[in-house]
Amino acid sequence: MGHENNAKDRIAVVTDSAAALHPELVERLSARGNFVVVPMPVTIRTPGAEDRSLQGLGAAEVDEAIMLAHVMGQTVSTSGPAPGAFADVYDELASRGFTHVVSVHLSGELSGTVESARTGARLSRLGAEGVSVVDSRTVAGAYGYAVLRALELLEEDPNPERVVECMRRVCERATLYFYIPTLDALRRGGRVSPALAMVGQMFQIKPIGTISQGKLTYVERPRTAARALDRFVELTVQACREHRHAAALDASTDAVPGSDTPGEVVAVHHVGNAAQAVQLYERVQRLLGEGSLSHSVGASTGSASGEGSVALNIPEFLVSSLPPVLSAHSGLGAVAMVVY
Repeated sequence: MGHENNAKDRIAVVTDSAAALHPELVERLSARGNFVVVPMPVTIRTPGAEDRSLQGLGAAEVDEAIMLAHVMGQTVSTSGPAPGAFADVYDELASRGFTHVVSVHLSGELSGTVESARTGARLSRLGAEGVSVVDSRTVAGAYGYAVLRALELLEEDPNPERVVECMRRVCERATLYFYIPTLDALRRGGRVSPALAMVGQMFQIKPIGTISQGKLTYVERPRTAARALDRFVELTVQACREHRHAAALDASTDAVPGSDTPGEVVAVHHVGNAAQAVQLYERVQRLLGEGSLSHSVGASTGSASGEGSVALNIPEFLVSSLPPVLSAHSGLGAVAMVVY
């Protein structure tokens, strides 16, 4: 049975830190009172030493610790938040008067976060019927962008079913490509064998990956960084053009709220190489015949009531660190782009 839209409905949006939203953007959106980011636990592991949890650190400190771990050859691992962490967030939102929560999270194929959120919902005051948990079936800015579009929709139509539909459609349409400069982190995390990592280093293999059916997959394995980065840019440009063509054929595209046109890069991620990531983005823009770093995000930063809401036309929010769930395996120098 569908949710009956109630004029008194107050809806909040919850996500996790793997959505890779820019820290300053998170701060501004959180100030509205109807948005919460639940941190994903990150641990640094060193053979023969006690594991180091990064819990309680700020976003910049976490990024710095992860980069240092890669330099030191340490293993970075992530896990999903505990159900109790979600229950606490949902209870806090309920205490503020919110009647429904839409909670979108990292792909269930990559993490137990979605199931943890569902359990947390059942444990909370709102119950499972008061929390709509969405499996994004993707990673990073692909669902981070869905969060922004959902918050935008809330300004127009505070209906949980519409918000869930918006999130799912944006996540389904988003395409993400990522470039991995070395197989060392994958070897340390047990994702590839030492022998394969050695072969990769010998032949300078630099994989390019994507998300398919909620899972990380490798689409190509170019040799040399220059070839891999060229191909990474080509695939991103191709995705932009394909999205624009599909949108031109699909009249229902306008059903997703917001003024952004399909076929844009909506997120750029990096692991300690922001300048290179921006340069690659600008290459994509030039090949598309557009300007440099001029994307504007369609979320607003007003109060929960919508009073004083202001469009976020701040380009730097486009670029953020790759979330630990990916950077743990990609290592320093990785880049990812999300096309909507």
